[in-house]
Amino acid sequence: MSVMAWFGLKTTPFSKNLSCSNLYRYDQIEQLFRLIQATLDDGSMALITGRAGTGKTTGIRGFLESLPSSKYRIVYVGQEQRSSGVITRLLHELGAKTSVAWAHRTLKLTQKLQDTIRAGRQLVIVIDEAHLLEQQTLEDIRLLTNLDMDRNTGISVFLLGQHWLRSILKKVGNEALYQRLRLRLALEGLTQVQTGEYIRHHLRLAGTEEQIFTEDAIAEIFAVSEGILREINNIAYDAMFNAVEAGVKIIDKAFLKRVLDQRELN
Repeated sequence: MSVMAWFGLKTTPFSKNLSCSNLYRYDQIEQLFRLIQATLDDGSMALITGRAGTGKTTGIRGFLESLPSSKYRIVYVGQEQRSSGVITRLLHELGAKTSVAWAHRTLKLTQKLQDTIRAGRQLVIVIDEAHLLEQQTLEDIRLLTNLDMDRNTGISVFLLGQHWLRSILKKVGNEALYQRLRLRLALEGLTQVQTGEYIRHHLRLAGTEEQIFTEDAIAEIFAVSEGILREINNIAYDAMFNAVEAGVKIIDKAFLKRVLDQRELN
């Protein structure tokens, strides 16, 4: 029997594919949304850092995907480390040929950026996993956003990465880029109270008001996950998955600890 059938749910619980309206709203996600909106209004750049799984990508995607496509052109870059890969990806996303000679790619990309702006759409570039970028890539990002960037040009850039990205950006040679990151936010994990609210929120989204997790189980999830959203999702779903086979409807601390022990062994 599936988790959905056993617990009487309408959808799979603890999914990461949520719209902005379905995200769990807590103080830091509200702060993130205010930062995103201010950066869009300002046509500037922002830095968002945090441990893996704190919701950087999910939060920004949820917010940006709620924006009208007639006004905003959103481009995500995240798997490329080298400058050539980043620029090629941007060219592809903006509908330009990527077969042009490398010497002309930056010029071509600049033209496509300007064309998008002239068409009346604000360009939003989200660069994920930015802590992995090579030094030359960081420099090229600064140059590509240097189209009178001291004024509102219709381009907003978000750099997302783990905490040590800040140390990288503070190094000699990156001062100009770091100074352009007008707003900065470091996302942290949830508190224990928020962890309980978060779990109940996701269960409601899945279609139940039942208290499937006891309070001591929630406390254990918080302690093990350190409030990191992705870990909360993984642990809670794993517990529900194992509860089906065990014939358990209510997940308490003792059952959860057995699941956690098994996770470690696996």
